[in-house]
Amino acid sequence: IGHTATDTQSRIWSIWGPILDQYLIIASLVVNNLIVCVRVQWDTEWTDVSTVFSYAAPVLTNEFQLRGRVDTQGRIHLALIIHGKHFPYKASFANDGALHHICVTWSRMKNHWAIYVDGDRKDTGSGTDMDRDIHGDGILILGQDQDSFGGNFTEPFFGNITDLNVWNASLETRHVRALNLCSATIREKLFSWNLSLIDSHHVVKKVKAPLFCPGRITI
Repeated sequence: IGHTATDTQSRIWSIWGPILDQYLIIASLVVNNLIVCVRVQWDTEWTDVSTVFSYAAPVLTNEFQLRGRVDTQGRIHLALIIHGKHFPYKASFANDGALHHICVTWSRMKNHWAIYVDGDRKDTGSGTDMDRDIHGDGILILGQDQDSFGGNFTEPFFGNITDLNVWNASLETRHVRALNLCSATIREKLFSWNLSLIDSHHVVKKVKAPLFCPGRITI
């Protein structure tokens, strides 16, 4: 693995909330591996439970979801919902107003899930809750919990969301660290961040913001 010596900076388009009805339709897709990575900037004044993304299938609304809440010390704690089971809020990072890179990985074959923050694995688990594939024909929504399939939105995210990427693959820790450093992977994506492919609610703003990368690496 090679590192560059200096920081890099690029310009990114992000969406600013409250995030309402930012969605992708994932059609005719059943997956046994799933990786979702995104960069988020929490509103430091918002303290309620926030949904980073929610994936709902017609047969189960809480099929795959990432949510966060702020504790009394000002840290954000993340939790996954997989196949309707809500895992504990354990992975955490400072609510410092900065952009943070978050990746969640799930594998039925490996019977394993993990949450990464800024390239570091913060929480992991395994068990019988991963014994089936993720249901297809679903809807992935940014910044809202789906209490019904594609609707009845609750627990909004306040802040910026950008650089959402989705894979039906198994990424290793070194790949996640490379993504945090703005380095590309060779894995084919199910979805690559592109605002033209996302339907947005009219209250959501599109803003341009700097993205600082600590240094690209080659994997």
